[in-house]
Amino acid sequence: MKIKIPRIIVVLLFLLATFSSQANANEIEKRFIAAGLINVSTIDPTIQIDLVNSDPDKNFFRENFYKGLRTAYLQREVAVKLAKAQEILKSKHPFYSLQVLDTARPRSVSQAMYDKMKGTKFERFVANPAKGSMHNYGIAVDITIVDDTGEELDMGITPFRRSTVRLYWEYALKKLGKQLSPEQKSNRQLLSETMKQAGFLPLSFEWWHFNGMEKDLARKKYTIIE
Repeated sequence: MKIKIPRIIVVLLFLLATFSSQANANEIEKRFIAAGLINVSTIDPTIQIDLVNSDPDKNFFRENFYKGLRTAYLQREVAVKLAKAQEILKSKHPFYSLQVLDTARPRSVSQAMYDKMKGTKFERFVANPAKGSMHNYGIAVDITIVDDTGEELDMGITPFRRSTVRLYWEYALKKLGKQLSPEQKSNRQLLSETMKQAGFLPLSFEWWHFNGMEKDLARKKYTIIE
């Protein structure tokens, strides 16, 4: 016999779970929740998450900037667009998935990144926090595509999941004129077309970075997460 649980109990259980989740959130996550951002996985749990800036072995800063945070946060309308992008990708390649590498980022973290990279050849990949990057507004994503084994599609040079030696070697080869292979070009095109169809805007020099709206609009609608 099916037992009907009173609606009030369902609501109370949901609120209890929400308060428990917030209570267990780390400092960075609490800032995102306070700013009204949402957990991407609540919109589409099939999107893979690997926040590289929580793992010193996966980012070129070699720092744990998010204090171990494993949950990706975005403005709701951008998270909805991301779910749309996942739907578009899976309609073409059912065994592929988007994998989020970074989403919302407090400006204080951007400042720490900028200070560390300032004066190096990688400075251009970290926005000056004085004006605020789109990550600081919760509308930008760093993203890639993985197959059904979790293996990342080859996109060519990337600052993620690389040792310092390998990263410098790849940039040296690029400076010497090494071109993308047909497979790498095809994979980048797949990612770019998927994200653009869902309403994202790409960056010309970072294949992994997409904004969920125009910068001017983001600055009007949202407040920087400090």
